[in-house]
Amino acid sequence: MPRSVHDSHRERAACPLYTAIGVIDGRWKPMLFQRLLERPHGFGELRRALPGVSPRVLRAQLREMAGDDLVERRTLAPRSAGVRYTLTAYGRTLGPVFETLWRWGSGHLARAGATRGTQVIPPRAHAVHH
Repeated sequence: MPRSVHDSHRERAACPLYTAIGVIDGRWKPMLFQRLLERPHGFGELRRALPGVSPRVLRAQLREMAGDDLVERRTLAPRSAGVRYTLTAYGRTLGPVFETLWRWGSGHLARAGATRGTQVIPPRAHAVHH
């Protein structure tokens, strides 16, 4: 008897690998993780560090990360001083995962004829072209 589509969705939802990919999936999450691994940041600092992201999308990505207990949002006193985002201890457990993915991705991009992935231009090289 063939398996139903419903069964495959249930299997995927219970798969640890798909769960992990779902938690770190997001256009800005890897870069947010990298910034927050260095130190806590305010919303404005993160926005300036990632000029291509809109405030709405940045807020949504940070909320998703907080919902997965990867990031903590603290309101500063006085309240007008803003907020600080920091990685939680649980969020820091993703450090080795991102390091492994970085190494794998670097090797993938270095392959002859690699056509997939983001080709990141180092800041110095980028400045020379403009």
